[in-house]
Amino acid sequence: MTGSIWAIVPAAGRGTRFGGPLPKQYLQAGAQPLMAYTLAALAAHPALAGIMVAIAPGDADWPGWTAVQSKPVLTCLGGATRAASVLAGLLALPESVRADDFVLVHDAARPNLALA
Repeated sequence: MTGSIWAIVPAAGRGTRFGGPLPKQYLQAGAQPLMAYTLAALAAHPALAGIMVAIAPGDADWPGWTAVQSKPVLTCLGGATRAASVLAGLLALPESVRADDFVLVHDAARPNLALA
């Protein structure tokens, strides 16, 4: 494999269907919010270069992470839909991301990842 891997994590959802006190990605699961486990699982992959998190405008719950396991965590403003958030993430990737790099998309509230 040539090129690096970036992850886009849509996290702009407000959890209206879920109906909880916070968006799902910020709910505590043990000692951390769900999204912390998601980001840690992604960052654990040795080929991952960085993570772009698409957050909602005015998201007061975003903890401001800038790195996870020494991998950069960048943010951009997500959109009204998951697709719009993914597009925003793609457009916000650093200029260093090349055409032969890979981008994966994984939802913030889905922490059950494991290295294969």
